[in-house]
Amino acid sequence: MHHPGTLIRDMLARGGAVPVPGCYDPLGALLIEQAGFQAAYMTGFSLASSYGKPDIGLLTMTDMVQQAARIAEAVSIPVIVDADTGYGGAANIAETVRAFEKAGIAGLHLEDQIMPKKCGAMAGKKLVPGEEMALRLRAARAGRKSSEFVIIGRTDAMTIYGLDEVIVRAKAMERAGADAVMVPSLSTPAELEAVAASVRIPVIYVAAETVRPSYTQQQLAQAGFAMALYPLSLIQTTFKAQQTMLRSMFDAGDTAHLVDGMAKFADVGRLVGVERAAAFDAQLNEPEEPTGS
Repeated sequence: MHHPGTLIRDMLARGGAVPVPGCYDPLGALLIEQAGFQAAYMTGFSLASSYGKPDIGLLTMTDMVQQAARIAEAVSIPVIVDADTGYGGAANIAETVRAFEKAGIAGLHLEDQIMPKKCGAMAGKKLVPGEEMALRLRAARAGRKSSEFVIIGRTDAMTIYGLDEVIVRAKAMERAGADAVMVPSLSTPAELEAVAASVRIPVIYVAAETVRPSYTQQQLAQAGFAMALYPLSLIQTTFKAQQTMLRSMFDAGDTAHLVDGMAKFADVGRLVGVERAAAFDAQLNEPEEPTGS
């Protein structure tokens, strides 16, 4: 059986800004797979939001691993996860990697923020020195069982120190053995090109459609990005759709005028395996052929 990380490595090697949407639960991952995407991404902000909590390091490693395992079990496409800062020191980080890999995850990213961390789009972030981030990456490499498990280094330096420091940190992550680097908060074509050209390992773009300018897949590929993560696209779309529906229902007092905008009950059931479960149950309940004595 192939390691799921091999599929991610193949995508990164091919390049072309492969789009990978983010999700926070198995249903979202199933929808991503159904739409035809090659991989899914479990995003920390979205998972924290699904708990009704801000993404400020409140969720534990156990919280993240348990949900990642559910997501990986639900789909056949590989899953990348947000592992925040690794949830502790070197030994903790190695254990984090082992836990995610055992859960069937293809790879993870570690960031260079202090603990407790904050969502990359929030103000007030603080970073650890580059040497400490290098230690995190070395600990992650030492913790993985298979060399196919993908370890991605992420720097949040752009909004704090600017482009030059991003490039310094990206190069340091490459030297520390990261399989790829992930750089959020890039805004201009010049920034995109400079970061992508600064290292030899694959570079991953992080979309933030309602915060910074958006780029097409072709533009990102031409700039040199191997993959593009869309962490919040699904939750922000779902959030707005649910708000709109609930306001309309509240105003009308019922849902009679909203039915055309709803997914069919049978379609939801089919995606989550109702028909497969019924067929399995029917098969087990078929009378057995009598055997001769």
